[in-house]
Amino acid sequence: MIRVENSYLIDRSAAAVFEVFSQVGNMANAFPTVRRVEVIDADHVSVGAILKMGLLSLDSNVNLEVTERHPPLRLVAKGTATPGKGLAAAARMVDKEGLTQITMTLDLEELGPEKCRIHYQVHAEAHGNLKRVYNSIIKGQREKLEGAFVDNLSKIMGTPIVAIEGAAKHTG
Repeated sequence: MIRVENSYLIDRSAAAVFEVFSQVGNMANAFPTVRRVEVIDADHVSVGAILKMGLLSLDSNVNLEVTERHPPLRLVAKGTATPGKGLAAAARMVDKEGLTQITMTLDLEELGPEKCRIHYQVHAEAHGNLKRVYNSIIKGQREKLEGAFVDNLSKIMGTPIVAIEGAAKHTG
Protein backbone atom coordinates (compact mmCIF):
# COMPACT_ATOMS: atom_id res chain seq x y z
CA MET A 1 0.00 0.00 0.00
CA ILE A 2 1.17 3.52 -0.81
CA ARG A 3 0.44 6.16 1.81
CA VAL A 4 0.91 9.90 1.40
CA GLU A 5 0.00 12.36 4.14
CA ASN A 6 0.61 15.92 5.25
CA SER A 7 -0.72 18.59 7.61
CA TYR A 8 -1.39 22.27 7.06
CA LEU A 9 -2.52 25.30 9.04
CA ILE A 10 -5.16 27.68 7.72
CA ASP A 11 -6.80 30.80 9.10
CA ARG A 12 -10.34 29.46 8.65
CA SER A 13 -12.63 27.58 10.98
CA ALA A 14 -12.88 23.82 10.63
CA ALA A 15 -16.54 24.28 9.60
CA ALA A 16 -15.54 26.62 6.74
CA VAL A 17 -12.84 24.22 5.50
CA PHE A 18 -15.19 21.24 5.82
CA GLU A 19 -17.85 23.06 3.79
CA VAL A 20 -15.41 23.67 0.93
CA PHE A 21 -14.09 20.09 0.89
CA SER A 22 -17.51 18.49 1.25
CA GLN A 23 -18.25 19.77 -2.26
CA VAL A 24 -16.73 16.97 -4.34
CA GLY A 25 -15.77 19.29 -7.20
CA ASN A 26 -13.64 21.42 -4.86
CA MET A 27 -12.05 18.31 -3.38
CA ALA A 28 -11.07 17.06 -6.85
CA ASN A 29 -9.83 20.44 -8.12
CA ALA A 30 -7.43 20.83 -5.19
CA PHE A 31 -5.17 18.12 -6.57
CA PRO A 32 -2.59 19.45 -9.07
CA THR A 33 -2.61 16.67 -11.66
CA VAL A 34 -6.35 16.86 -12.34
CA ARG A 35 -7.29 17.72 -15.93
CA ARG A 36 -11.00 16.82 -15.92
CA VAL A 37 -13.63 16.92 -13.18
CA GLU A 38 -17.16 15.62 -13.68
CA VAL A 39 -19.40 16.05 -10.63
CA ILE A 40 -22.01 13.29 -10.75
CA ASP A 41 -23.87 14.21 -7.56
CA ALA A 42 -23.09 15.48 -4.04
CA ASP A 43 -21.16 12.30 -3.18
CA HIS A 44 -19.66 11.16 -6.52
CA VAL A 45 -17.03 12.62 -8.83
CA SER A 46 -15.17 11.32 -11.87
CA VAL A 47 -11.68 12.72 -12.40
CA GLY A 48 -9.13 12.52 -15.18
CA ALA A 49 -5.55 13.04 -13.99
CA ILE A 50 -2.20 13.17 -15.75
CA LEU A 51 1.06 12.44 -13.96
CA LYS A 52 4.44 13.16 -15.51
CA MET A 53 7.32 10.72 -15.34
CA GLY A 54 10.18 12.24 -17.27
CA LEU A 55 8.85 12.93 -20.74
CA LEU A 56 5.95 10.47 -20.35
CA SER A 57 2.42 11.65 -19.60
CA LEU A 58 0.67 8.98 -17.57
CA ASP A 59 -3.11 9.26 -17.52
CA SER A 60 -5.52 7.83 -15.01
CA ASN A 61 -9.28 7.93 -14.51
CA VAL A 62 -10.49 8.10 -10.92
CA ASN A 63 -14.02 7.59 -9.62
CA LEU A 64 -14.53 8.71 -6.02
CA GLU A 65 -17.44 8.51 -3.62
CA VAL A 66 -17.71 10.36 -0.32
CA THR A 67 -18.35 7.52 2.13
CA GLU A 68 -18.14 9.36 5.45
CA ARG A 69 -19.12 12.88 6.48
CA HIS A 70 -18.67 13.90 10.10
CA PRO A 71 -19.08 17.70 10.03
CA PRO A 72 -17.02 19.65 10.69
CA LEU A 73 -14.06 17.39 11.44
CA ARG A 74 -13.82 14.40 9.09
CA LEU A 75 -14.46 13.52 5.47
CA VAL A 76 -13.58 10.22 3.76
CA ALA A 77 -13.77 9.41 0.05
CA LYS A 78 -13.09 6.03 -1.53
CA GLY A 79 -12.80 4.96 -5.10
CA THR A 80 -10.92 3.32 -7.90
CA ALA A 81 -8.24 4.58 -10.28
CA THR A 82 -8.08 2.95 -13.69
CA PRO A 83 -4.88 3.47 -15.66
CA GLY A 84 -5.21 5.10 -19.06
CA LYS A 85 -3.18 3.88 -22.01
CA GLY A 86 -0.07 5.90 -21.13
CA LEU A 87 0.04 4.68 -17.53
CA ALA A 88 -0.81 1.11 -18.54
CA ALA A 89 2.04 1.13 -21.08
CA ALA A 90 4.50 2.55 -18.52
CA ALA A 91 3.53 -0.19 -16.07
CA ARG A 92 3.65 -2.77 -18.93
CA MET A 93 0.15 -4.09 -18.47
CA VAL A 94 -3.07 -4.33 -20.43
CA ASP A 95 -5.70 -1.61 -20.01
CA LYS A 96 -8.18 -3.74 -18.07
CA GLU A 97 -5.69 -4.63 -15.33
CA GLY A 98 -4.19 -2.56 -12.60
CA LEU A 99 -7.11 -1.07 -10.73
CA THR A 100 -5.92 0.96 -7.76
CA GLN A 101 -8.16 1.25 -4.72
CA ILE A 102 -7.92 4.75 -3.21
CA THR A 103 -8.99 6.10 0.17
CA MET A 104 -8.65 9.81 0.90
CA THR A 105 -9.19 11.02 4.47
CA LEU A 106 -9.44 14.63 5.60
CA ASP A 107 -9.28 15.30 9.34
CA LEU A 108 -9.70 18.82 10.66
CA GLU A 109 -8.72 20.08 14.11
CA GLU A 110 -10.18 23.32 15.41
CA LEU A 111 -7.36 25.43 16.88
CA GLY A 112 -9.36 28.61 17.45
CA PRO A 113 -12.36 30.48 16.08
CA GLU A 114 -10.62 31.15 12.75
CA LYS A 115 -7.76 28.66 12.68
CA CYS A 116 -7.59 24.93 12.06
CA ARG A 117 -5.19 22.15 11.19
CA ILE A 118 -5.87 20.20 8.00
CA HIS A 119 -4.49 16.66 7.97
CA TYR A 120 -4.97 14.54 4.87
CA GLN A 121 -4.02 10.99 4.02
CA VAL A 122 -4.20 9.24 0.68
CA HIS A 123 -3.94 5.45 0.68
CA ALA A 124 -3.53 3.71 -2.67
CA GLU A 125 -3.61 -0.04 -2.96
CA ALA A 126 -1.54 -0.63 -6.11
CA HIS A 127 0.53 -3.69 -6.96
CA GLY A 128 3.50 -4.76 -9.05
CA ASN A 129 4.78 -2.43 -11.74
CA LEU A 130 1.95 0.03 -11.19
CA LYS A 131 2.99 0.49 -7.56
CA ARG A 132 6.61 1.03 -8.65
CA VAL A 133 5.52 3.67 -11.20
CA TYR A 134 3.45 5.53 -8.59
CA ASN A 135 6.26 5.40 -6.03
CA SER A 136 8.75 6.69 -8.60
CA ILE A 137 6.49 9.65 -9.44
CA ILE A 138 5.84 10.47 -5.78
CA LYS A 139 9.54 10.29 -4.82
CA GLY A 140 10.61 12.45 -7.75
CA GLN A 141 7.84 15.04 -7.65
CA ARG A 142 6.42 15.12 -4.14
CA GLU A 143 7.57 18.65 -3.28
CA LYS A 144 6.35 20.04 -6.60
CA LEU A 145 2.97 18.27 -6.34
CA GLU A 146 2.45 19.34 -2.74
CA GLY A 147 3.40 22.93 -3.58
CA ALA A 148 0.78 22.94 -6.33
CA PHE A 149 -1.75 21.36 -3.93
CA VAL A 150 -1.11 24.17 -1.42
CA ASP A 151 -1.51 26.79 -4.15
CA ASN A 152 -4.76 25.23 -5.40
CA LEU A 153 -6.17 24.86 -1.91
CA SER A 154 -5.22 28.45 -1.05
CA LYS A 155 -7.09 29.67 -4.15
CA ILE A 156 -10.16 27.56 -3.37
CA MET A 157 -10.18 28.69 0.29
CA GLY A 158 -9.35 32.31 -0.51
CA THR A 159 -6.57 32.44 2.07
CA PRO A 160 -3.00 31.11 2.38
CA ILE A 161 -2.32 27.75 3.97
CA VAL A 162 1.01 26.74 5.48
CA ALA A 163 2.52 23.26 5.57
CA ILE A 164 3.48 22.06 9.05
CA GLU A 165 7.23 21.41 9.06
CA GLY A 166 8.07 17.71 9.19
CA ALA A 167 4.47 16.53 8.67
CA ALA A 168 4.89 15.21 5.11
CA LYS A 169 5.16 11.43 4.88
CA HIS A 170 5.28 8.85 2.11
CA THR A 171 5.46 5.12 2.52
CA GLY A 172 5.17 2.67 -0.28
